[in-house]
Amino acid sequence: CGWSMLTGRLLSSAGQAVRQLARRTITPTCSTLRYDSSGFRGRTTPFGPYGGLLPKEEAAEQTQERFESLGSTGEGTPVYEQFVKERTAARAKFLAENKTLVNQSHDIEIIKTSDGGYACIDGNQAAAHIAYALSDVSFIYPITPSSTMGELVDEWASKGLKNCFNQVVNVTEMQSEGGAAGALHGALKAGALASSYTASQGLLLMIPNMYKIAGEMLPCVLHVSARTLCAHALNIYGDQSDVMSCRSTGWVMLCSESPQMVMDQSLVSHLATMDMRIPILHFFDGFRTSHEVDKVKMIDYDTIKKLIPWDAVKAHHDTALSPLNPHIQGTNQGTDVFFQCAEAANKYITKIPAYLDKWSDKVAEVTGRRYGSFAYDGHPDAEHVVVAMGSASVTLSEVVHHLNSQGKKVGVLKVRLFRPWIKERFLAALPPSVKKIAVLDRVKDATGVGEPLFTDVCASLHLGGLSEVSVIGGRYGLGGKDFTPGQAVAVYENLLSKKPKRNFSVGITDDVTNLSLEVKEEIDVLPKGTIQCLLFGLGSDGTVGANKTAIKMIATHTTSYAQGYFEYDSKKSGGLTVSHLRFGPSPIHAPYLVKNADYIGIHKETYINRIDISKNLKQNGTLVINCQFGADQVEKMLPERVKYQLASKNAKLYLINAAAVGMETGLGKRINMVMQTVFFKLSEVMPYEKAVKLLEKDVVKMYGSKGDDVVKMNIAGIHKTVERLVEVPVPAAWKKIPNTPLPIVSRVPKKNAAGVRSFSTMPGRRAFSTTRPADGSRSLSGASPTESLKDSVDDFVEGIADTVNAFEGNSLPVSFFEPGGRVPTGSSKYEKRGIALKVPRVDMDKCTQCNYCSLICPHAAIRPFLTTSKDLEAAPEGFRKGSRKALGGGALDNYNFRIQVSPLDCTGCELCVRICPADALKLTPIDKAITLESENWDYASALPNHGEEIDKTTVKGSQFQLPYLEFSGACEGCGETPYVKLLTQLLGDRLVIANATGCSSIWGASYPSFPYTKNARGEGPAWANSLFEDNAEFGLGMRRAFKQRREQLMILVDDALADKEVPVSDKLRKLLNQFSVMRHEDKRDMLLPKGKSFYNQLREKIIPILEEEAPKHPKLQRLFDQRDIFGRHSHWIIGGDGWAYDIGFGGLDHVLASEEHINVMVLDTEMYSNTGGQASKSTPIGARAKFAELGKLTNKKDLGQYAMTYKNVYVASICIHANHQQAIKAILEAEAYPGPSLVICYSPCISQGFPMAESINHCKGAVESGYWPLYRYNPALIEGGNNPFQLDSKKISGDLFKFLSHENRFAAIIRRNPTHAKKHQEKMQQRLDDRTKALQVLGLDELPSSLKAAGPSESITILYGSETGNAEEQAKSLQAAIKARGLGATLSSLNDFEFEDLPKQGTVCVVISTCGQGEFPANSHKFWRKLQDPTLPMSYLDSVKFCVFGLGDSTYSLFCVAAEQIDIRLAELGATRILNRGIGDDRDEDRYYTGWDNWLPQLWKALHAPEKPLVRVIPKPVYQVEKSAGEAQPAVKSESLVPPGATPLILGENTLLTPVNYDRDIRHYVFKIKGTNVTYRCGDVLAIWPRNHADQVDAFCKMYGLNPTDELRVIPTAEA
Repeated sequence: CGWSMLTGRLLSSAGQAVRQLARRTITPTCSTLRYDSSGFRGRTTPFGPYGGLLPKEEAAEQTQERFESLGSTGEGTPVYEQFVKERTAARAKFLAENKTLVNQSHDIEIIKTSDGGYACIDGNQAAAHIAYALSDVSFIYPITPSSTMGELVDEWASKGLKNCFNQVVNVTEMQSEGGAAGALHGALKAGALASSYTASQGLLLMIPNMYKIAGEMLPCVLHVSARTLCAHALNIYGDQSDVMSCRSTGWVMLCSESPQMVMDQSLVSHLATMDMRIPILHFFDGFRTSHEVDKVKMIDYDTIKKLIPWDAVKAHHDTALSPLNPHIQGTNQGTDVFFQCAEAANKYITKIPAYLDKWSDKVAEVTGRRYGSFAYDGHPDAEHVVVAMGSASVTLSEVVHHLNSQGKKVGVLKVRLFRPWIKERFLAALPPSVKKIAVLDRVKDATGVGEPLFTDVCASLHLGGLSEVSVIGGRYGLGGKDFTPGQAVAVYENLLSKKPKRNFSVGITDDVTNLSLEVKEEIDVLPKGTIQCLLFGLGSDGTVGANKTAIKMIATHTTSYAQGYFEYDSKKSGGLTVSHLRFGPSPIHAPYLVKNADYIGIHKETYINRIDISKNLKQNGTLVINCQFGADQVEKMLPERVKYQLASKNAKLYLINAAAVGMETGLGKRINMVMQTVFFKLSEVMPYEKAVKLLEKDVVKMYGSKGDDVVKMNIAGIHKTVERLVEVPVPAAWKKIPNTPLPIVSRVPKKNAAGVRSFSTMPGRRAFSTTRPADGSRSLSGASPTESLKDSVDDFVEGIADTVNAFEGNSLPVSFFEPGGRVPTGSSKYEKRGIALKVPRVDMDKCTQCNYCSLICPHAAIRPFLTTSKDLEAAPEGFRKGSRKALGGGALDNYNFRIQVSPLDCTGCELCVRICPADALKLTPIDKAITLESENWDYASALPNHGEEIDKTTVKGSQFQLPYLEFSGACEGCGETPYVKLLTQLLGDRLVIANATGCSSIWGASYPSFPYTKNARGEGPAWANSLFEDNAEFGLGMRRAFKQRREQLMILVDDALADKEVPVSDKLRKLLNQFSVMRHEDKRDMLLPKGKSFYNQLREKIIPILEEEAPKHPKLQRLFDQRDIFGRHSHWIIGGDGWAYDIGFGGLDHVLASEEHINVMVLDTEMYSNTGGQASKSTPIGARAKFAELGKLTNKKDLGQYAMTYKNVYVASICIHANHQQAIKAILEAEAYPGPSLVICYSPCISQGFPMAESINHCKGAVESGYWPLYRYNPALIEGGNNPFQLDSKKISGDLFKFLSHENRFAAIIRRNPTHAKKHQEKMQQRLDDRTKALQVLGLDELPSSLKAAGPSESITILYGSETGNAEEQAKSLQAAIKARGLGATLSSLNDFEFEDLPKQGTVCVVISTCGQGEFPANSHKFWRKLQDPTLPMSYLDSVKFCVFGLGDSTYSLFCVAAEQIDIRLAELGATRILNRGIGDDRDEDRYYTGWDNWLPQLWKALHAPEKPLVRVIPKPVYQVEKSAGEAQPAVKSESLVPPGATPLILGENTLLTPVNYDRDIRHYVFKIKGTNVTYRCGDVLAIWPRNHADQVDAFCKMYGLNPTDELRVIPTAEA
């Protein structure tokens, strides 16, 4: 009943005509608003026939042929277009030959591998392989690192793979892990065999259902890639804190150590749970095992079928819920029986080990591999044993063998069955000789006597009568920290010592509590002949994918074993990737990173100086660098330490210019094939000739469907690579270079003698210059936590961030970190990644100063800067020459203007180049840009922020504000960051953000580069993240807390004012009284000129005075202590669609229903972008995404429609790429609305499958096709009798099919199954048609004349073209004025107006602004193109009368040219001009209102309309003015009366040039401008504000009944 209820509310406050329209056209239904087609049949709306939508029978058929004719590919490249054509031709050929089409993937081929075959897969795929085979249904939800299991299961199901029950698994994506667990429970009760996959917080959400499933004894397997739980920070890497939280749920807990064991024990788990009817949690280390690629021996489905206990399956079916055999389960029990019922399960629990043994034996019979519950490895008479669980056990085993060979009696006991813990088996596995045991836990129990495994071991020894065995415990590997052989040796050395540390940590340096063990050196325990490789790549450059292919090629086509593991940093793209590869003749048991590489490949030149590239190079190893420089520049370009290491290690050095090879062969900037060829040529992992043949074969397989040209290009790239590979001799003289640590480049700005900030290179790591308290902890600045965070960013960067960014974070000691996870803001500006190949440079002679480039930049790397003449005196020459006089009038007259790019922070996304209306930006190679622009950026970024003088409520003005979000780790071209950046520019100094986990939390707060920053006063956004699922509640709690604190402050203020003993100055008393009245009367905040908060301005006045007076009395001191609460914070809840539409929807709904003044911003990418692109309820029908491989089958949830049904929620749907001003309006309106608000932002994402450089046009296509409507719903307007709904994208003019076909998520379905895609698109088109019609009706204020009768319009048609909103506001004002004079008037933007209806209009009034250097506003482009059509007859508008009013700025050379051209063209087409063109100049005294007020009376005469309105509707006041008697004050000095944007000057000379009685007063003024920001050149206009005369002030006061000494208080009302 959503739309029906909403419409009722809207219509109740609209005019009678709208009510009649609604009765004719709206049919209330349960869940939608429908049109009665008879109501619109044969009629025309202002938006075109049928509301601007083509009826179904007129729509072009959505066919594969049409898809091809559009040239739409989903990728936007010629290569991809060729692929589409050839793919379609191949499909047609197959059909003609009656061949069966099979959608195969490499993964399905692996599954069909016969028993005994090998495949290179990771742990996740090993688990998914078995789970798919033995599950009827699977319920999934994405969470790293387990998402891959769900993705694979969904992909296999979409391709029709049959499981062992000869069915396709039914896979369902749920809204959260809690939902998945609930569905899992239901499926089990209904007799299905079900499974799921999760990790971390997701597992914790399943715990309630896990208790139920275990209590009801249901067979189930839950596969968990064990991951860290969020505590002081989010961490997506592996440890065992999540599974340890489940140890009392009643589930069997089985641990695997390697991908091979994952596959084998997955099979044991599924078979055993069927038999014993007790659920099993099968877990393995996240990333270290889940993502480690190994050569795994597969178990095929035919073999698995033979093992299935069919009688147990039948028993499960027989006990399922069924009306034919009904039973009840899940009852409510009392204190009398609950305990006994729980204990009744004991007899089954005690049999668990027997069941596991049984199925382990059966699996071993077919695989030859068996794993005991506990496995001992080591000396049979070992006295010192380490107990561990997970992948660390593998490392410990290898170290034990090494130590045993040295004569040391040590061993390791590997725990695999953690629950139930069988102490008898544990004790039996220990060697009888054991005297000391060290227990390693991969979890931290901060408040317990010890970690879980440690306590189990201690209890077992005590209960087993072995109390004499000494036990110590330690922690390792938290947050995915690597566990190496050297660490394992340290554990044994500690255990062997006379006084071992009993509670220790290993792998870190704990210099606070001194619990860590020293790791003296790393040892090599790998099998002989193992080759180790390290490859440093750039995220998204194809390195990781190529390396995975290499591993599979080697493992498949040779007898060698292979292992691969891949490290990623926290950047969304463009970050560092490190591939750790091992190859050898023997099985490789090494679940740790490569530390001693035979081959190192550096795929990005900038890494040479960022990381110690040769530190891990083996003696006689090979180093390859992909770079632009040649062998003659090596001496200059390589760091000294690298040169020393190359020489001292007798290494070989090679150079390759992969980018040049790519350009020569047509491969473009993806270098993966080039670097893969280099790898095979130099690594010697297999004969190069054989490798080339395999590479060529792989190229044909991968690219064959894209045509011969693509295949030839890739093969040419392989051979050209060898030609381009250059070996550089390593001079022996390099051995004499001092072996100093690699300098860590610090980006903390330093000041030179001239006071200019510049980069510096630190000769090593500089620890914090701090004092250390007695407890050994270290504060970032040696001060209190608050103070340390305030001023600590430089220390943080030099002490931590620089080190982490140099890939040396493991070396940082504990003392460098703040407990609790608090960090300073603004560290990202020091990173300076320099990842772009080309960056923009501006031609300031072409620049129109529109600031669009800054608005759209995702990383705030291009900005407009305002400078005074004094600022330019010290500016670099390039900056000074590139500056121009600021245009726009007002405060801008005092400044110069320049667009400046930060080349080292730019990601090269091209959006600024694409959006520039004057083609003023051109891409330049990064090296050249750094040389020319880095100094300019350093200078510009250190300038004072003059933007605070500019009105921030316009597009141009908003970009002069400091972006409090800069240089994030978001992808290049990210569609999310522009919204949040704009939010910080509008509200940043008082912004409080609760951020849901997801993309926005990763690019917003990835350690150690934090893009949220602060201004020179230390103010900026306060940002926090809780979890994924609870962000709305988290934000609500923050808002309620601040509200309560302000209420407390109000009490303290009243108390201080009432207490006569408190010495409060008169000035402070007045300010506190003003604050008290505002709070007591619950007055809304209001935006003062320039968009500033009234409360914050009041705070700025109170705090300095309060700081002086606070020491005088404790009550004043208490007020000062809570000074931050005087201002009003702006609370925003930010998250993606996965949170808002799915897992967090319940909490979001509660917040929207709360009546609380809180704002929600949803960054809608229409998928789970952060976890890999899985479908959400925001994903549209027909779109392909992970978990929806065949295209999503259901429509997208309409979150805006849902929120509007509450009727008290401000709702906006915006797209900053398509309509900049509407986005700004929506954010400011949402902030001003005194209740909950929801702003839904269309955020293009790389996962949607189109080049992000095309985002601007693509988003415009989304809006124009009706795919993404723009609207604002403001309930505050209802009180004034206005329609609360404003549709900002009225006309649907785009082609939906063309828009969809350019996104690969839709195009993939079109290519794969055109018929299926066509059905989806027809459903989407119908839904969008219905929604558009409904939105258009909601936006109507009255019945349009075009709906009343056919023929010419009797009303006046007002058309506007507006870029910043000024022309639109004047047009609306004109419409209201015309109606008030008894005439009809319709209003539309030029683009939204149906051009073909123009000749039918009687009178047309056009109000249009001119942008920049003569550009038309964006919402008039299409109209103007049609109006210019040379085929239009000269009599086309014979029956039309018209007039035009133009808005512009006379400082621009093409002043009001848009109005002039439309005026001339309308007359050319035969229209009758009833009034000369009106001009509104921003340079006039009252801006464009001066010209408007002169033009309007002439318009009334031309229209024969009354000079004065017939009906005068006085609007409700927007401000309430209260006065109270004040004290007489001396005259205010002139110097203190400075209008906004003005500068006080001293008048040196005032000479009257005209006779005294002359009718004009012309004077000669001389002002002193030296030492001020004012410049005056020939041709400049100086506006002067004289002081008002006393008699004029008296007359004003008399008119309004005011006493000059009265104290006035202006308070905004609800209409403000």
